[in-house]
Amino acid sequence: MYHHSESMVYMLEDMQRNASQMEQEVKMMLEQEGRAYGIELDRRKNARDLMEELKAAIAASEMNDATMTWAYIPEDQCNYDCAMPEDYAPYYPADQMLMEEQAAMDSEWTPEEPQAADPYNGLPAGSEPEQT
Repeated sequence: MYHHSESMVYMLEDMQRNASQMEQEVKMMLEQEGRAYGIELDRRKNARDLMEELKAAIAASEMNDATMTWAYIPEDQCNYDCAMPEDYAPYYPADQMLMEEQAAMDSEWTPEEPQAADPYNGLPAGSEPEQT
């Protein structure tokens, strides 16, 4: 009987040790997530309190993000600078073709007709093929 109770105590201690390690890892993860939202969490608090602080920070940041929206501005009301500079000259290495040159070469290309095997080996069609 003593043996079973001793092993149960060891198992309980091991489980507590694992739970403690897991809680430390969870706290570190919550701290990293908090930093992503711009808050610093104190790992000396328990994991539940850290989670509550993080949830409050996320809710506050979502409320702030809701006020920022993108608006459509018609082109005639805004002067977009999309013109190329007058002195712009693209660089092309000598061994690289321009897209226009490549397109012209592609349009001139025609696929070759597949050649059927010649059973007459170049003889006129009326002659008999060679017997082997």
